[in-house]
Amino acid sequence: MKHVLFALFFATFFISCNKEKGVTPENFDLGTETNFRAGDEYLSGIQSLQFRITEVNDSRCPSDVVCVWQGEAVVRIEVESPEEGTLWLSTYDNQKDTLGAYSFELVEVAPYPVSTETIKFEDYDITLKIEELE
Repeated sequence: MKHVLFALFFATFFISCNKEKGVTPENFDLGTETNFRAGDEYLSGIQSLQFRITEVNDSRCPSDVVCVWQGEAVVRIEVESPEEGTLWLSTYDNQKDTLGAYSFELVEVAPYPVSTETIKFEDYDITLKIEELE
């Protein structure tokens, strides 16, 4: 019985370590709004588009503060295949961009800032709509 419990513990630990490091890309479908976690690697269901969100610069006005300007969140996306490149999408003025045969639209960056809290990079959820261009 000890060996079974040890094997289960080891397997669970190994799987969770792989997921945290983004070793195995997570799959997603094109054409739908999908939430992506910052730092993880993603692979489209047809396995041709592979990318990772590598940076989030969030200067949006916290929800509990009055600001002169609304600010913006800027997301950096590193596309690895089928064509390598970098996209910078913004909640303010560049919500949609293309790279190769794909269109990327920034729908939402969550969570929204609060002045008393610090958001870690890996805690950001980025909602994107990615479509294949015809």
